[in-house]
Amino acid sequence: MSLLRIEGLDVRYGPVAALRGVSLEVGAGEAVGVVGPNGAGKSSLLLAIAGAVRPAGGEILLDGAPITTLRPEEIVRLGIALVPEGREIFGELSVEENLRLGTTVRDDRAAAQGHLAELMAAFPILQERRHQRAGKLSGGEQQMLAIARALLCRPRLLLLDEPSLGLAPLITRQVYRILHDLRRDGMTILVVEQNPVRVRHLASRVYLLRTGEITGSGTPEILGRPEDLEAAYFGYRKRRRATGDAQP
Repeated sequence: MSLLRIEGLDVRYGPVAALRGVSLEVGAGEAVGVVGPNGAGKSSLLLAIAGAVRPAGGEILLDGAPITTLRPEEIVRLGIALVPEGREIFGELSVEENLRLGTTVRDDRAAAQGHLAELMAAFPILQERRHQRAGKLSGGEQQMLAIARALLCRPRLLLLDEPSLGLAPLITRQVYRILHDLRRDGMTILVVEQNPVRVRHLASRVYLLRTGEITGSGTPEILGRPEDLEAAYFGYRKRRRATGDAQP
C-alpha cells in the first residue's frame, strides 16, 4: 500500500481551477518529484496535502485513510511536514526558537530536546548560529533551517516546495545533498520543482504537471527527454520522423 495516494484532486480559488483531476502516489521510503512550470499548480498540490487548502474534489489518503478534511495541525500529527516555498521562517526569532516551533506538535518533550540536539549536530551552521536572528541567515541557511524545523515534527512524509528557489548552484547542491541523505536514511519525500535537474537525481519517479493536470509520469529518465519536457512546460509534443528529425 502507498503511504500517500491522491485520487482525482481538484483545487479551486474561486472560479480559477488550480488542479484538475490530479492523481499520484508515493510509496513508503520513496522520493517522488513533481516538475512543472511556474503556475502549474505545484504549490497548490502540496498545500492541499498539508491541509492548508481545502480541495474542491477528489481524495487524499495517508496509509489508506482519508485526510482530505483534516486541519493542518492534525495532518502534521499524522506525520506530514511541509517545507514551504520561501521557507517562511520567523526572522525576528532566533535560529533555536524557530527550531523549537517544530516541536510544538510533540508530546515527548525530552525526546524532542534530544532530537533538537541531533539536528544541531547534523546542521553545524545552525548550531553555530543558534542564538542569531533567523532573518540574518543567508538563503541557503534559511532553507536548512526550514528543513530542520520540519524534521523536528518527526514526519513520515516530507513535502518540499521549490527547495532550490533563489539559491546559488553551490547552495542548491548542499540542500539536495541533505535530501539525498534523508532518502538514504528511509525518509519518504515528495518534492516539487520548476527546475528538473536536481529532481532527476533524487527521485525514483516523477510526475509532470502543467496547468493543473498531470501530463506525464515515469522514471526520472523522462526528464531527459525533450519531448516530455516540452509537453509539460509548453503543452505540445514534437513528432519524430523515422530519421530522427523533429517537426512541429
